[in-house]
Amino acid sequence: MAHKIYHSYDNNSYWKVCDPQNVLRATLNTIRGKRHRHDVQRLLNEGFIEAITEVWELLDKQKYIPSPYTKKTIREKTGGKLKTRVLKIAKLMPDRIIDHCLIDVIEDDLRKLFIANTYACIKGRGIHACLRDLNRALQKDKKGTKYCLKLDIHHYYDTIKHDKLKLIFRKSYGDKRMLWLMDTIVDSTEGNEGIPIGRLTSQHFANWYLTPFDHWVKEWLTPMVKKLFHARLYYFRYMDDMVFLCGNKEALHWAFEQIEARLLSELELTIKGNWQIFPVDARSIDFVGYKSNHYNVLARASILAAYWRKLRQVQKRYGITEEREVKMELSAHYGWLQHCSKEHFERILQLTINQLNPMSKENLRVGITSAEAQPTFDVIDRIKGTTLYNHNQHLEERTDEEGKKTKVNVYDSLLVAAPVTANTVLETLIAAKHSSSEEAKLLNDYNAAMLGIEEEAKKQPYLDFLSERKALRAMVDADCKLHNIPLA
Repeated sequence: MAHKIYHSYDNNSYWKVCDPQNVLRATLNTIRGKRHRHDVQRLLNEGFIEAITEVWELLDKQKYIPSPYTKKTIREKTGGKLKTRVLKIAKLMPDRIIDHCLIDVIEDDLRKLFIANTYACIKGRGIHACLRDLNRALQKDKKGTKYCLKLDIHHYYDTIKHDKLKLIFRKSYGDKRMLWLMDTIVDSTEGNEGIPIGRLTSQHFANWYLTPFDHWVKEWLTPMVKKLFHARLYYFRYMDDMVFLCGNKEALHWAFEQIEARLLSELELTIKGNWQIFPVDARSIDFVGYKSNHYNVLARASILAAYWRKLRQVQKRYGITEEREVKMELSAHYGWLQHCSKEHFERILQLTINQLNPMSKENLRVGITSAEAQPTFDVIDRIKGTTLYNHNQHLEERTDEEGKKTKVNVYDSLLVAAPVTANTVLETLIAAKHSSSEEAKLLNDYNAAMLGIEEEAKKQPYLDFLSERKALRAMVDADCKLHNIPLA
């Protein structure tokens, strides 16, 4: 473990926490991006400078008493199981501001304590750095990463012991006022067990709590595995989720016994009963939202299911038909999937296009009738810019049930997502009439006929498609010009 951390010669690090500039910066960090929220609006209306002054006085005079938490129950599906979590939400003023005052000061210090293979709540690391390092180990040492031990802590946040956590604080800090603030935040939860899920300090304290264990793994367990089994042990941790890799299965079983005993004796933590040791290539490692093995990085099934569900919802609402629109409307999912293996990512994109093409046909309704002529461009959602392009309008004579002949307006209607230009209208219209696979087949047949592989008659369908496209372009350009719609 690292030595005690001191910020100045007189062992005083607390002055940085209650420094007015730090309080101001922490307050701005707390409300950043949240100006529309009621508690932030109330803070700004009641006096921003007064609030900063009050926080500074609470810290400087050590009068801070944590406010009662607001509890909120959330349910989330993880690994096919529904988990229920109780969040304890701290008040904006002064609790969350004070959290930032503390974390903004100690964050760099904590970074020096963490080993290189822990990734949660550390700037510059995170999920994708963990995924990168895990797959680097899998690719560089396939023989030495044949087996995986995967485990996590049972009810981790709820079982962190206050006295153990405070002892860990004291191994790194010697400033009594700094320790007073940390202890006060920890003791905001009654009893000697548990820290509140949802508070900024909790995630950092939870990560800190396992730091002695991390050093034990690197400094004692890894050398012992090397000595006893002549095998290398790889270790990766994201909060309380842990992955151990080794080429010797017996070494992992022995390591698990040592890990279980260490966590229980030193930190009073228990491992969930679903821990497992398995061959990496037989099942893949389900870790940080991806499934990794020696050959691929795949998206977790639950994340893919959420992506397809969101894609259907967005397509139904906005009528997207192209990959560039998927990037725009599903940017978070698209960015997440980009970290998968190239082949897997391209397969998902192909399936996406295949799903969009049949769905895009639903955007075109043909042969609609109305008593009167419809506006050519009818904006149905002014916020999103979604527009109906009503084209091919003409009068037809119809006979009603009583035998009377009447003239009705007949037209086709196309749903077009913003931005509405002549190009986007044409692309949406063609996608609704012809799928990308259909167009590709026509082009392939045409090229084959040009090379003499197929008969001459195979050329005509593609030429007809080009003629139809040219006619549609002329119609769309004329309508857009008439109604002042930009061409591109």
